[in-house]
Amino acid sequence: MALRAGDWDEVVDVVVVGSGGGALTAALAAADGGADVLVIEKDTVIGGTTGVSGGVLWVPNNAHLVRAGLDDSRQDAVDYLSRIADGREADPTLIEIFVDTAREALEYLESATPLQTQIVTTLPDYYGPIAHRVPGCKLYSRSVEPLPFAAREALGEQAGRLATRSTLLSLGAVTTLHEDLSGSSVPMDELARREREGVRVKGAALIACLMKGLVDRGVEIRTSVPAVELIVDDDRSVVGVLVGAGAERVRLGARQGVILGCGGFEWNHDMVVSYLGFDVKPISPGANTGDGHVMAMEVGAKMGSMTSFWGQGAMFDPAILGPEGEPAPQMMMGLGAGSVLVNQLGRRFMHGGYTYNDFPKPFGAFDQRYPGLPNKPPGWVIFGPGVKKSRDILTMRAGEPAPEWVPQAESIAQLAVAIGVDPAALEETVTSYNRFVEAGEDPEWGDPTGSYVFVGYDTTLAPVDGPPYYALQQWPATLGTNGGCRINANAQVLGHRVSIIPGLYAVGNTSASVVGGAYVGGGTPIASSVTFGYLAGRHASGQPRRVIGS
Repeated sequence: MALRAGDWDEVVDVVVVGSGGGALTAALAAADGGADVLVIEKDTVIGGTTGVSGGVLWVPNNAHLVRAGLDDSRQDAVDYLSRIADGREADPTLIEIFVDTAREALEYLESATPLQTQIVTTLPDYYGPIAHRVPGCKLYSRSVEPLPFAAREALGEQAGRLATRSTLLSLGAVTTLHEDLSGSSVPMDELARREREGVRVKGAALIACLMKGLVDRGVEIRTSVPAVELIVDDDRSVVGVLVGAGAERVRLGARQGVILGCGGFEWNHDMVVSYLGFDVKPISPGANTGDGHVMAMEVGAKMGSMTSFWGQGAMFDPAILGPEGEPAPQMMMGLGAGSVLVNQLGRRFMHGGYTYNDFPKPFGAFDQRYPGLPNKPPGWVIFGPGVKKSRDILTMRAGEPAPEWVPQAESIAQLAVAIGVDPAALEETVTSYNRFVEAGEDPEWGDPTGSYVFVGYDTTLAPVDGPPYYALQQWPATLGTNGGCRINANAQVLGHRVSIIPGLYAVGNTSASVVGGAYVGGGTPIASSVTFGYLAGRHASGQPRRVIGS
């Protein structure tokens, strides 16, 4: 039961809960609208999921595209999002609002903060290979990323409060995404300069720029301050929030509104099991435990898309540990040519080259042929010396013997026993696949060159060679859940008892995805979060200041 209004320890106009891209954009827009704003963050650092992300924003018809003379349009973007969302809890009105406002929100941030962006030319729309079947999809990139930002110079000691990418090896910590994907070599002296001078890239650069804008406006960001419960008045309007832990709890009053931008619930195992239905490994900050969802539900918020999440694939390496010494999942989706992905029955159940958002979905699929959930995680990637010698895999080096933690055997049947799958089924799977490869086709799964594959995925058909044979566990993972509070065009939270819960807003992964969970190109989640953060901040700061008293 939500707390009732009472004595306040502190009163401001707008309280923003969270410090990711959507939350900080909301705080900026509210401050520029004349509101007295306070940002609170549960974690010890600032940035949320955005701060450790690639920092990309998918913005249709953005200024870079216009200057390049590329033919984008509002209708193309709406058609594309609508086709991929395919009506799954996606409000057509909100898709249109996003398309109509994303460019405006980006241009606002570029004028209100030091943020400067560039097109990630190597990141075209994700369904480009089948663009002929997907209206509005483009063969070029609509995705922009922050330019490197000298955070230490701009923020001084406060730069140390920014979240940092520490255990994810897939994206460079001091290189832009364009540099990572284009294969261009960044001079060592430039990389050393960025490291030495505290230059931030990707999501850290975006958050640093937003933080600089808030610092310049005198907006305080308090860390290690968890939000516990929303406070309502007798009319069920949200007028504040209880924050802190134990005896340190305080009541913050909000004359104009509380904006929830505190991430998803992927680190709350009970919620993951209840809503997603299968074990999905989070690749995001551990503070995303669904606090905003629980608080909103307590005051009667409508929830949507709670079974949906931003997908990814993950593997584990015992040599790569998280901040608490726990195994840290790494972004990996199969091993490409020369490998097969199999389920617990030893049978192929997916192709590894699809977009990362789509990759984990088969793990939770009910299979009528083998009634039940035979794909429940983990799956296995089966490969041989050809793959092993061709590349580093996590900390396993190409030219070195496989470490003991990697299952290996002299036959497929022996490998099957080692990983606990049916030897006969796995032998049949590998033999069948190799026969298809020899014929130059893959009818069991379809020729990957004729279907959509992720940028840079090797579609070459190659056999699973050996002996020896190797296996690695393959897990479904998430960059964050995307179900949450249902919102309107101003990011106001919709209610069960009332159409709109006065004084309450939700953005980012605390809200139900305004694009229906469609991940149409690099940066779709951040762009939608920032766009509705912009709308929330503007709207909240335009509300009459309520007398919330004691």
